[in-house]
Amino acid sequence: MSIKFEWTQEMSVGNEVIDGQHQRLLAQINKILGEIVGGDLHSEVDDALHFLDGYIRDHFSYEEEYMTKINYPHLEEHKVKHHEFIKKYYEFKEEYSKGASKDRLISDIESYIGEWWVNHIGKEDKKYELFLEQEMKTIK
Repeated sequence: MSIKFEWTQEMSVGNEVIDGQHQRLLAQINKILGEIVGGDLHSEVDDALHFLDGYIRDHFSYEEEYMTKINYPHLEEHKVKHHEFIKKYYEFKEEYSKGASKDRLISDIESYIGEWWVNHIGKEDKKYELFLEQEMKTIK
């Protein structure tokens, strides 16, 4: 049984573009997990992986540019976390292409993405929202 990741307002970083990107990421992850569970390991999963290839490039680039614009002081640390995610994503993609065990792949993806969702999007990304809020208070 696969878990389903859900968007909550607490995940918002106060930027509509980034929030929308995070929501699309969530939908694609759920799609991949649903298709793997359903046994369709090719058509829909391939489409979702194609989406994720572009998403990773576009979202991380946009988010890093945004953090640069707001002078976020922990940008370099955040970039390292993005690079770690990219590395792990390509490891999952390679395992999938080599025919990894469906149960193991689902378990690994759920575990990693669950941790990423809670710790990165839910905590690390929230830090730049809090930073910007504090900066706005300082300006007033």
